[in-house]
Amino acid sequence: MVTEDFKKVAVSFAGGDGGNPNSDVWFCGLEWGIGDESSSDDFYEKFSLSPKLIPHSWLEDDFDGSWTAQYNRKICWFLWYYYNLEWKNGESAEHFVKTYNVLYPQGIGFKLNMLPINFKNRSSIKWNEQFIKLTGFETFDEYRNWCVENRGAFYRQLIDECNPKVIICTGVTEKDNFFKFFTGEAVYEAKELGEFNIFYRKYKNTLICVCPFFGGASGINSYDKMETLVASVKELCK
Repeated sequence: MVTEDFKKVAVSFAGGDGGNPNSDVWFCGLEWGIGDESSSDDFYEKFSLSPKLIPHSWLEDDFDGSWTAQYNRKICWFLWYYYNLEWKNGESAEHFVKTYNVLYPQGIGFKLNMLPINFKNRSSIKWNEQFIKLTGFETFDEYRNWCVENRGAFYRQLIDECNPKVIICTGVTEKDNFFKFFTGEAVYEAKELGEFNIFYRKYKNTLICVCPFFGGASGINSYDKMETLVASVKELCK
């Protein structure tokens, strides 16, 4: 049985970088990582969760330098191509973020995660007494299923309020859960884009698109792949 404290966290903006939910473009990952400098034991020894009633943003001190992470640089790439913005050769990601107010409260882009608890990667998940006590769930799968349904309902309501044009979800192995999260059911179409596939459907006026991870050997790891992804997304949004 889910704890009341965790329920308040899960159906809030906790666990995501935030930005501007009124932006045309949202990004959704699985969950936050724990940082390369942290061991799992050290990280979880200090770990806590609290509800977040308004979104975070990259203006906050805690997010300073977030654009240096390879995943977040790909968010900048996507926005660069999507909005046809100017980004001259040699200009830093920081310059781009501050010029165009990326993931700022009144800027472009909004970033959330499907799940609110940090994990380094899927292979590192050890669902122990700390998480059972924190959430009320005996297993990771129970936790994920509850979040897909209930945290998803929170963000579907936000879609209704903000009407984004597209939500880019990264991680094709979780595509069924992404579609359940944002639409309530795992129903979608597939499209081949040469080196990779995407999965998509419309939810009311919003395109939900699941693509490979932003980075990694088989992910969206080049300008060419990102340009291909954005071109296809813009075509599907028409």
